[in-house]
Amino acid sequence: MKILIATVALLLTVPPFIWAGNADGNSVQGQFYFFTAPIVSNTRYNVNPAYYGVVFTPGEPLPANYQLTAVGGNNTGFGGEVLINKGIDKGLGLGVELGYGGPDWSFDWGDTVGVLSIDASYHFFGKKNRRRVEPFATGGYSLYFGDRTATQTGFNLGGGVNIWVFKHAALRLEVRNQDGINYFHSQFTHYVAFRFGMTFR
Repeated sequence: MKILIATVALLLTVPPFIWAGNADGNSVQGQFYFFTAPIVSNTRYNVNPAYYGVVFTPGEPLPANYQLTAVGGNNTGFGGEVLINKGIDKGLGLGVELGYGGPDWSFDWGDTVGVLSIDASYHFFGKKNRRRVEPFATGGYSLYFGDRTATQTGFNLGGGVNIWVFKHAALRLEVRNQDGINYFHSQFTHYVAFRFGMTFR
């Protein structure tokens, strides 16, 4: 819980600070975004209800259909980034994201996996640095929590594009892979989500 509170506080305080700095003409820019996504590919392990209550002899191989693999689900969350706009490192960013992955669209919190990510990113700006179409790549550390009360570490990789329909608002399209989840403590081992959202700067 302390991690969640600290993360939310960081995401709420960093963007206003960065935007205030931008007004003074410095080279740092803040972005805030939110998203929802269908999980287009996941590995999820759960016991076949037909075997509830069945006791197997130690060492006995489990039936082939003992564990079911499901495809689908949802990934929803929000995050913020700090970007460098000038110099050699133009487009380099550092971000924090908080979200969850669920095995379906029921939003049943008992079956979801919470995700806290700390990521590096690179945004491919145009010559004027305010290009309408802004591709980006991202990746970094992920902390998984909540499902079955366990915490575990993993990683994420992704990429996408911001399409700036207004000066300070963009349509965000992204593909993100969350990996390294231990299935002994979760219904997932990894999942890939195609995200739809909005980015603000």
